[in-house]
Amino acid sequence: MNTANAFHFLLKQVREEQGMTQVDAAKNLKIARQTYLDLEYGKTLPRLDTLIAISALFNKSVAYFTGERPSLDSFDTMELLEELQHRHLKKAPNIADAMPH
Repeated sequence: MNTANAFHFLLKQVREEQGMTQVDAAKNLKIARQTYLDLEYGKTLPRLDTLIAISALFNKSVAYFTGERPSLDSFDTMELLEELQHRHLKKAPNIADAMPH
């Protein structure tokens, strides 16, 4: 799915999840209804200021709307777990030292 398609599908999805109409979304974003419709129907992509406003309105990151998703391909779960344990153990105070003597 290309970014333009991903954007308009995501925009419609979050708007519907919020129970908002297209008119409501346009009013909240302070853009013309037709401009909003063009965004949601995939006819245009938003300007940066509009993308930031959309992100704020729907409480989603800009990255969410650009279709960026972390990939779990070639993700080594055990390596991550070991790294997290190492970091946690390194930062965690020794419980025995914290006990009053």
